[in-house]
Amino acid sequence: MSEPQQQATLVGVNKCREIVFPDPESAPGERTFHQWMANRYFPVHKIGRRVFLDPEEVRNALSRRFKIHAV
Repeated sequence: MSEPQQQATLVGVNKCREIVFPDPESAPGERTFHQWMANRYFPVHKIGRRVFLDPEEVRNALSRRFKIHAV
């Protein structure tokens, strides 16, 4: 039996940053997060002028880009 397909949750940039980095002390700065977005480190959904992010996609993309594997 197949599981029901979960729909992506799209949130604003600041809310996504709060979800992906719940601890404000260790979260990247707002400017850094916007720079990562501009450098296309993670997928962005643009609807009109509004920009939305899927926190799960952002977390996976950042993990792929910044994860350092053990030797």
